[in-house]
Amino acid sequence: MRILLVQPGLPEGVGFRLVASPEPLHLEMIAATVPEHDVRILDMRLDTELESALRKFKPDMVGVTSLTPEVASAQNILDQVKTFSPDIFTVAGGHHATLLPQDFSLPQVDAIALGEGETIFPKLVRAAANRHGLCDVPGIVWQNRDGTFIRNERPNDRIDLGKLAMPRRDLTQAYRDEYFFLFDRPDTSVATSRGCPFHCGFCSVHEFHRGSINQMPPERVLAEVAAIPTEHITFVDDNFLMNHTRETAIADRIKSEGIRKRYSMECRTDSIVRHPELVAQWVDIGLYAVLLGLEGGSEKILKGIKKSCTIDTNNRAIQILQDQGVIIWGAFIVDPAWTADDFNQLSDYVRQKRITHTQFTVLTPLPGTQLYRERRAELLTDDYSCFDTLHAVVPTRLPREEFYRHFADLYRQTDIGPYYDLVQSGKMTIEDCRRGKRMLDAMADWERYIEKDPILGRTDALPQRQDTARATESWRS
Repeated sequence: MRILLVQPGLPEGVGFRLVASPEPLHLEMIAATVPEHDVRILDMRLDTELESALRKFKPDMVGVTSLTPEVASAQNILDQVKTFSPDIFTVAGGHHATLLPQDFSLPQVDAIALGEGETIFPKLVRAAANRHGLCDVPGIVWQNRDGTFIRNERPNDRIDLGKLAMPRRDLTQAYRDEYFFLFDRPDTSVATSRGCPFHCGFCSVHEFHRGSINQMPPERVLAEVAAIPTEHITFVDDNFLMNHTRETAIADRIKSEGIRKRYSMECRTDSIVRHPELVAQWVDIGLYAVLLGLEGGSEKILKGIKKSCTIDTNNRAIQILQDQGVIIWGAFIVDPAWTADDFNQLSDYVRQKRITHTQFTVLTPLPGTQLYRERRAELLTDDYSCFDTLHAVVPTRLPREEFYRHFADLYRQTDIGPYYDLVQSGKMTIEDCRRGKRMLDAMADWERYIEKDPILGRTDALPQRQDTARATESWRS
C-alpha cells in the first residue's frame, strides 16, 4: 500500500511557532511499524501542497494526527482527501482523537485510532490492504457501511519500547533544517518514555496513557542517540529525569561511547531536587537547557492549579540548574481568575529568580483533563483553535482587554540582555537571539490576542457557545 501520513498546519494567529517547531516524531514512529509498505510524510506546517501530494503519490491510505488546536485543520485535510478520491482509506489518530473520538466521527473518516499507534496501525493497514473487515482491529473506532461508528475494545498490551524500530526520520529529511527547539536548528526529537505518574488537573498525559508508565531501556536510547546526525537533541519525555537509575545509566553509556551532543529536556522540579548529582552528570555530557514546569510563583498559585510541587522545591531546582550553568526555560500558567496583583507577583518572581527564557500560557480546560470536566459549562467557545493556551476560553476576572494587556506585559518585561551573554559563551548564536527577539515582540503585542478571542474577536469566525452570557456573569455571582 501507499500510505501518506500528514501533520496538519498550525492555526493562524499568535502562537509558539516562533519558539519551537519539532519534527512529527509520532508519524515517524508510526511509519516505522509498516516497513513493507510505501510510506511518505507530509508536514503541512512547511508544505501546504496537499492536493499535489495526493496527485503525485496516489495514496491508498491517508492518516492524520492532531493536537486540540489542530482539530479543524485535520478535519479539513480528511475532507479534502475524500473529495480528491472517495476510495482513499482515511484514518485520524493522535492525542485529541484518542480522548474525544467523537470529534472525528465524520463522513470523511473511515477509522479513528485510539492510543499508541504502534500496536494498532500495522493491524489496521493489514486489514485495509487485504480488504478485510475492521471488526477485528483492536483500538479503533470505525465507520460502518450505514454511516454509524463502532468502537472496538482498546488493547491493554504494553508496548516493549526496547524493541521499537527506529523512527523513519528519512521521511522528513527534506524538512530537517526547519525543525528547531528553542534556540537550536536543526533539532532532533527523541522520546524515551511514555506516561506520567502525576495527575495535574490541567494535563491529559496520564489519561491518554491510562495511568501507565513505560520507559525505554538505556541500550535502546543509546542506539537512537548514536544514530542521530544533528548536533542537538531534545528529549521530549514529559519528565525525562523521572527515574534516576535509568537516566544515570543512559548518561554513563553516552559518555563511555564518546558521543558528543547538546541536549535539552523537560523535567519536573522535584526530580531535580531529589537528584542534583544527575543534573551535573548530564551537564558533563552536553545538557545545556531544561524546560521546567514551574507553573507559578507562589504557593497559592501552585495549590490553585493542583500542582504537587511546592514553591520551595521550585526555588531549589532553579538554583541547582543555575549553579550548573543550565539555561532554564521556565513555563508558567496564568489563571483567567487572576487580578492585576497576581500578574505583578509573577513578574516579580521571574525577575527575582533571573529566569531568562520564559513561557507563559493561559490555564485552559483542554479536552481529556479533569479541568475540562470541571469547567465544561464555563467554556465560551467550541472552536478548538482557541485552545492554544494563549487565549482565555473561560471568563476572566479582569476585563478581557486588561487581562491580555497584563498577559502580554509578562513577555514585554523579559530581559533579553542575558541572551547576548549566552552568545559570548557559545550557547546561542546571533540568529538565535534574533529569533528569540521576534518571538518576544510577537507575544508582547496584546492586540494580537484579541483577534481570536472568543468574546472580543470576530464573531463571524468563532462559534460561541449559547451559554456565553451566563458564563460571563459567573464571576459576579
